[in-house]
Amino acid sequence: MPARLRRGDRFSRAVRGEATALVLASVAAVALAAFALTWSPSHVPEPLLVADLRGHALLILDPADPEATRRIALPGGPHELLRLADGRVVGSLEQSGALAVVDLDTEAVEILEVGGLPHGLALDGDTLLVTDRSADAVRRFFLNRVDGWREIAPLEAPAFEDGGWPHAVAVLPSGEVAVTSADPGTVVLGAHEANVGRTTETLAVRSDGAVAAAAATDGVVVLLAPDGTLLGRWDVGGRPVRVAFSPDGGTLAVALSAGHALALIDGDRVRRVPVEGVPDGLAFSSDGRVVYASDVYGGAVTAVDVASAEVRAILEAGEGTGALLVATR
Repeated sequence: MPARLRRGDRFSRAVRGEATALVLASVAAVALAAFALTWSPSHVPEPLLVADLRGHALLILDPADPEATRRIALPGGPHELLRLADGRVVGSLEQSGALAVVDLDTEAVEILEVGGLPHGLALDGDTLLVTDRSADAVRRFFLNRVDGWREIAPLEAPAFEDGGWPHAVAVLPSGEVAVTSADPGTVVLGAHEANVGRTTETLAVRSDGAVAAAAATDGVVVLLAPDGTLLGRWDVGGRPVRVAFSPDGGTLAVALSAGHALALIDGDRVRRVPVEGVPDGLAFSSDGRVVYASDVYGGAVTAVDVASAEVRAILEAGEGTGALLVATR
């Protein structure tokens, strides 16, 4: 059974909820030993940046030492996280109509009161892209090194002229911008648009420019070429709410919020891994050996070994965790 690592009790084996305990009870003890080897001095896991949506904080969680977790309070619940070129991290405080810019070293927090419903985040050079479904727009904020942030004209996208609930945003290697549109359920890829399915909210970009997206209501994950051509399609069910590529692009992780599981997609192979609670945020370790999934309702992070598709540890983290980022030491 996987270890639950938490502050004050690093190796407690208690698993929250009887149902989760039954699901995870089949994980062999040897799996924990294998994960301990993964956490050997030569493979010490990087800290995780955890958006504590319900706890209104940014957490800095060390998987090798959960007792050392740092908490940086925020004036609202962070939905998405984005690392800036200077190492600071931006969090979107959707319900507060604000962005939080956090210096991880000093724990200083700069609040940008932008209004609306800021959600998805991406960096395009010195310009911060922010989706705002209240305005059906991708807003843009330019970082002037002297004067700080200022808002400039929003991204022009014909797909949003009649609405569309833009949710996630990313910049492709070509420089074009990809945006999911929850309603009607499409992905805009520069000048191209591809249909995915109902409630398309998440996307991830591979190093070659291919884009993965998921339609939560339809339970579908697709892989698209930069021009919108369909490269792959998987009916995974379970309400997929987030996708993430491994560093080498060989594995696509999918958070199945209604299935309390992850789907790991490798070509035609789909493996399912039961995880703690309702998975939302995803992040791969820098070597791709571990994928982490956050529990948006219970405040836990499950560590999954990618090669074996087995749970290795459950880390206590905040009150209700969303987006994840792997930090550098």
